[in-house]
Amino acid sequence: MVFDKDTIEEIKRMYGLPCYVFDESAFCLNYNHLLSAMRSRYPKYEIAYSYKTNYAPAICSIVKKMGGYAEVVSDMEHDIAEKIGYQCKHIIYNGPFKGHKLKTHLLNDGIVNIDNLEEVDRIIAIAEQYKKELKLGIRVNIQVGQSFVSRFGIDIDSSDICEAVNRINKCIYTKLVGLHCHIGRSRGLDAWKSRTIQILKLADQYIKDIPEYLDLGSGMFGDIAPDMLEQFSTNIPSYEDYAEVTALIVNDHYKSVPKEKKPVLFTEPGTTLDNRYIDLIAQIHSIKTIKNKDLAILNCSVHNLGDVSGSVKLPIKVIENSVIRSDYQQIDLVGYTCLERDVPYQDFSGKLGKDDYVVFGNVGGYSNVDKPPFILPQCAMIGVCDRKTYLIKRKETTDDILDTYIL
Repeated sequence: MVFDKDTIEEIKRMYGLPCYVFDESAFCLNYNHLLSAMRSRYPKYEIAYSYKTNYAPAICSIVKKMGGYAEVVSDMEHDIAEKIGYQCKHIIYNGPFKGHKLKTHLLNDGIVNIDNLEEVDRIIAIAEQYKKELKLGIRVNIQVGQSFVSRFGIDIDSSDICEAVNRINKCIYTKLVGLHCHIGRSRGLDAWKSRTIQILKLADQYIKDIPEYLDLGSGMFGDIAPDMLEQFSTNIPSYEDYAEVTALIVNDHYKSVPKEKKPVLFTEPGTTLDNRYIDLIAQIHSIKTIKNKDLAILNCSVHNLGDVSGSVKLPIKVIENSVIRSDYQQIDLVGYTCLERDVPYQDFSGKLGKDDYVVFGNVGGYSNVDKPPFILPQCAMIGVCDRKTYLIKRKETTDDILDTYIL
């Protein structure tokens, strides 16, 4: 989004600063770009939006209106999806720690991807108690060239995978109909091609009939701002590039299968969809120098900026709002917390003054959902559509923080 002083002053007056600003129109364009790229190669593709990335109900509701599924990993996130209006059949329940809602989710035809053998037994007990056929998926733990061993899913290189499948097949009320995988920090095309080929091979091996669905998880690069591209040592794939090594391969694999029997192909984007389309407007509280190092103290912290801020420099824009401004070379923009590591932006060079505004881009993922009630409450979030603003989340108060404590 493009911000000027007058716009920021109005946002400050109405909602306070710092403040998240969600660009609804750009988000929807990005969503449709991913959807069309994948469906052009495989028409039975569906987006399942990752709630853990940003479960702001306004954003989740937009996904629902656009036909997307909800991907949740806890009872809390499941509750949010239900309050928005999702039925269980359009909710994918993943994760290693599923709560009590797993039972009602299963009994109402929800999609479940099993993480471990204990979960297999838990689900079989539910199926036998209610004598209802439950359709299940398994999250498979695979290697796609990543430099670490993932802790999630069932290891395909151990006896656990055969044991899980055998237990499901032995129970007359459970049926394996899908497979799921997700490997973090593996965004390259080779990794995505590997996970696609492996999950197709595993589906042929372990699912008796044609699968009802295959779920490739998340971890695609999104549409990245030009001023961030130079920080990556590799070329950033487009959605069309990803579609070639996922949707097209799935389409070729099932080319002889009638359309109505082809499996649904899911991915579960989070940051891919929303990272670029939420900004944070902050303000400089004070400027000082310690041992020849210049420091500008902000009214936000690294906790407001999300996961990406820990690995790359976020795009920023400074909006003049100070009578007295100076030229700085390599001044650090630091947060309000008492943590030495709270440095939202290192080595900024340019003019700055007390009360200037600083707009951080690319903060949509793991920002407002990951901000702890540490030192200060969370700030407001607003949406912008057709140049009109609307409130997504009000600014938290001390009473919100203390509400669950006994005074």
